[in-house]
Amino acid sequence: MRRLIDFLAPAGFALALVALALSRSQRGLPGGLQPYLIAAGVLMLAHLVLRWEEVVGILSGRSARYGTNTAVAVLVVLGILGGVNWFAARYPKRLDLTKGQRYSLSDQTKKIVAGLKDEVKITYFQRERDFARGQERLKDYEALSGKLKVELVDPVKQPGKAQAYDARGPWPILVVERGTAREKLTNDSEQDITNALIKVTRDTKKTVCFQEGEGERDLDATGERGFTGAKSALTKSQYETKKVLLLKEKSVPADCTVFVVASPEKDLLPESLVVLRDFVKGGGKLFVLSGAPLKAETPGLEALLKEWNLDLGKDVVVDISATGQLAGASEFAPAVISYPSHEITKDFTKDLRFVTAFPLARSVQAGTATVEGVSAQNLLETDRNSWAESDLALKGGAAYDEGKDRKGPISLGAVATVRGKAPAPAPSPSPAKEGEESPKVPEGRVVAIGSADFAANASLAFLGNQDLFLNVVAWLAQDVDLISIRGKEPDDQKMMLSLAQKQNVGWFALVVLPGLFVVLGIRTWWRRR
Repeated sequence: MRRLIDFLAPAGFALALVALALSRSQRGLPGGLQPYLIAAGVLMLAHLVLRWEEVVGILSGRSARYGTNTAVAVLVVLGILGGVNWFAARYPKRLDLTKGQRYSLSDQTKKIVAGLKDEVKITYFQRERDFARGQERLKDYEALSGKLKVELVDPVKQPGKAQAYDARGPWPILVVERGTAREKLTNDSEQDITNALIKVTRDTKKTVCFQEGEGERDLDATGERGFTGAKSALTKSQYETKKVLLLKEKSVPADCTVFVVASPEKDLLPESLVVLRDFVKGGGKLFVLSGAPLKAETPGLEALLKEWNLDLGKDVVVDISATGQLAGASEFAPAVISYPSHEITKDFTKDLRFVTAFPLARSVQAGTATVEGVSAQNLLETDRNSWAESDLALKGGAAYDEGKDRKGPISLGAVATVRGKAPAPAPSPSPAKEGEESPKVPEGRVVAIGSADFAANASLAFLGNQDLFLNVVAWLAQDVDLISIRGKEPDDQKMMLSLAQKQNVGWFALVVLPGLFVVLGIRTWWRRR
């Protein structure tokens, strides 16, 4: 009889396990799970009641007291872990320690999503088993704004919805829509999603025009000095680009939001200078890139910028600082980590590692004089271990000459706002009414940077160069939400192994390492026998 009683608790435990297993199977349990769990509980309780004296004896023993202390300690630890998990679930906080912050959204994405004014919906088409691939990232997007909604759709389970959106594999396919505007993507990378958001939330496209005719950098040139990379970056940011020959147009076309003069090889003709002067006075936005004057001088362009209190130096900037060397730049490609406070570069100062480099640069700085209606300031400054070399022939090499060269920090870029003239009011037979607004005074903007190569194909991808270039254009175009640090594509961190290397790894993991533990075990046994 006592032996039968000893089997009650194990039988009850086994009954509970079998009942739970069968309840989760397709067949299920007749009568449901609850009667079987009750029966299992009755069996275990009967065991305790029939062996009550022995249970009391065990609980009053020394081992029971130690066991009780251990149980209390375990419960306290479980309580602490439960509290930590509850707090973490209620107030989630993630820390991304990966290289390049590959699991965190960029500042640009956060700014664009947080600034949404209309409802935007992202429909994510993917097989349900693969939802996790993009679900985490899209949740991060959705958390930034109440105006962004995300829907996950399995195109196999919901073929009607997939057909309505023309979402045919291969998946994933994302559809970003705002009102009637819709953009379909076949990639769930942050860059593509954010660019699609920019596209559907822009009612009109702005145009960035590039001057040609004086040997400027070519938008369609694919070589190291070409600007196809800059053109591609502008297109992804939803800007139109086109070339303009001022001598033919006689004025900056009306659709040019920003006009770029990218390092002319010879000085601009007086007619072109007049057009640019009138353009800025009328509220136009001008971006000038002018590298070191090693081949030809540009006195006309320098005089024009001087009118806006921006000084182009007749020099080439040399940088021997540790920053430049660590960034992989040469001494004739000065590096910048110092950014005077301005809207273009305000996000750069958040990251001390944010570096930009400017090959074959000249100094560009805000003038010390006061020009009526003009406000100018420096934008980019080199390290103190740099100088503006006055010997453009570089006969003495890259060596600082006291009294001839200007010691760093050297400004490589400057910005000016130009208050234009208010348009004359149209003649009216009736006098102006009280409270009626006067014509708005246009504000021209000018940015000058002493290197065109920083935005060329060879250097645009260098660390922060592309962000600087696009931020300048965005500030000139008055696209405040596009001024930020953009997301980067994650580095390819795959390890490519040859067949022999794969075999070596297999032998080490399956033979050498386990064999080492076997040998150590035998050695220990031999010493203790």
